[in-house]
Amino acid sequence: SAMDSGFKAELIEWGVDWDEILDRFMGNEDLIAKFMFKFLNDQSMNDLTACLGEGNVQGAFKAVHTLKGVGANLGLKGFLTPVCELTEILRAGSMDGYEEKYDQIKPKYDALIDILSRYQQ
Repeated sequence: SAMDSGFKAELIEWGVDWDEILDRFMGNEDLIAKFMFKFLNDQSMNDLTACLGEGNVQGAFKAVHTLKGVGANLGLKGFLTPVCELTEILRAGSMDGYEEKYDQIKPKYDALIDILSRYQQ
């Protein structure tokens, strides 16, 4: 079963590094789709939002570090730069400037969830 071409096109437009993940998943687009849809169940963004709201720097760091790892594995370049930057801010035990990074991540995250939700089998 071939991956939906519209789905693939939207992921690439969003900022998924297709060449990278195609290589990582050894050309298996069905497997790529499976792992993309699994991201819908990933709680790290919700955890990040909650922890930042509570001023819980350690919890926020743990959440964004998880998001960074998943994002790297899935080639989610569309938000990986601000995710990495926020990871380093929080790693240092600080919340200085987190709003700017979070405000770059959140709309991209929401857009990705929207794409995944629409194509989910």
